[in-house]
Amino acid sequence: MTAWLFPTGVTCHVLLSAALCNPTIRLRYPAARKVLTDYGHLSLYPELLRLLGCSHLSAQRVQHHLRELAATFDATTQVAKTPFFFSSDITPTARPIAIDGSQTLIDAGDYREAVFWIIATFARCHTILATDAPRLHNSHAPAFQAAVADLGISSSSDLLHRAEEVTRFLPRLWQATEDILTNNPKITE
Repeated sequence: MTAWLFPTGVTCHVLLSAALCNPTIRLRYPAARKVLTDYGHLSLYPELLRLLGCSHLSAQRVQHHLRELAATFDATTQVAKTPFFFSSDITPTARPIAIDGSQTLIDAGDYREAVFWIIATFARCHTILATDAPRLHNSHAPAFQAAVADLGISSSSDLLHRAEEVTRFLPRLWQATEDILTNNPKITE
């Protein structure tokens, strides 16, 4: 899942970098929306959400997935032992960012924008659980599978198809990126 999710989200980073903005992780979608607004390309934003698969989700459904993630997250922090490069993101200390930060986005009306970090955190929890607590991994798997299914992904072929959609989107992304670079007053020759 992360092999598809993070490259899909990098589409935001391309825009943020062109605007000389922080290519933030958790807040990449709201930040990209601001850049697209500032540079007159807001019509591209719905496409970014569609590529992620969350454009149709309701606030209530995203809230449900966050509640399920919170239960998975809390269970994971209790059993995590194996070090992963992202292990520091799945700790009680990181909960205010991972869970509360997503809740803040939902509360602000940016529920679709919270989806990236919810799915990323879910996937990281399940990577840890699969290694350190397979029974918990299995018992929490249906919640993760439901969240991913809501993005339209239920098989490896779905992931491949979605990756192809992102690849087909790249020329339009690059066109907007070039326009941002050309019109960015922060860039000097």
